[in-house]
Amino acid sequence: MRFPRLFDWSSLLFAAVALAASALAQQPVADKEYKLINPPQRTDTGKKIEVIEFFSYACPHCADFEPFLQDWLKRKPKDVQYRMVPMVFRENWKPLAKLFYTLEQMGLVERYHMKVYDAIHRQNQQLFTDQAVTDWAVKQGIDKTKFEQIYQSFGIDTKVQRAAAMGRTYGVQFTPSVAVNGKYWTGPSMVMSPNGGLDIPRFFEVVDRLVAMERGKPAAAGSTKKKS
Repeated sequence: MRFPRLFDWSSLLFAAVALAASALAQQPVADKEYKLINPPQRTDTGKKIEVIEFFSYACPHCADFEPFLQDWLKRKPKDVQYRMVPMVFRENWKPLAKLFYTLEQMGLVERYHMKVYDAIHRQNQQLFTDQAVTDWAVKQGIDKTKFEQIYQSFGIDTKVQRAAAMGRTYGVQFTPSVAVNGKYWTGPSMVMSPNGGLDIPRFFEVVDRLVAMERGKPAAAGSTKKKS
């Protein structure tokens, strides 16, 4: 029986080391591609893993990011519960946070979410006052009386205040950013390609692997690819 030559064994060993290095390189890099939330925050999702997007309709990067996010949401794991939290980094962002929570309470987020982004970032509409937001909503065919009743309510103001407090507690410094199960936060701007641009596929790989870390096991190979 002939054994492979030493060269062949060396080649196999080199391939194995290269494969291991590649797998290690795919793991999220702490303090670069994600950061720990300190202290960890409590979630209300039970056994499900919570993924939060901190965003603002006023943020052009959030508008650009939205189609990629929607693609990920179509294939997100079943044990992940996703929700959105609007940030108010400036006073004129507050009407847009109120708009989000009003649409949410009316069950209209799915229908109008992208339309708000388009109005601001494609049509250059200045939806930064209560009146401008209300006028826009009415033009979309939303019932004015019902919209105003919810938009101007104490409940909506309370949700906006809680969202702002939550952003501070989580250490959110920019939008869009994503928190995973109250323990990790990351964002597209933290995950860069070798040429210095944003690496969106890698970003969602980081999110998937942070989710997997919460399960206590590695993410499945190819988990960042869109399922057919």
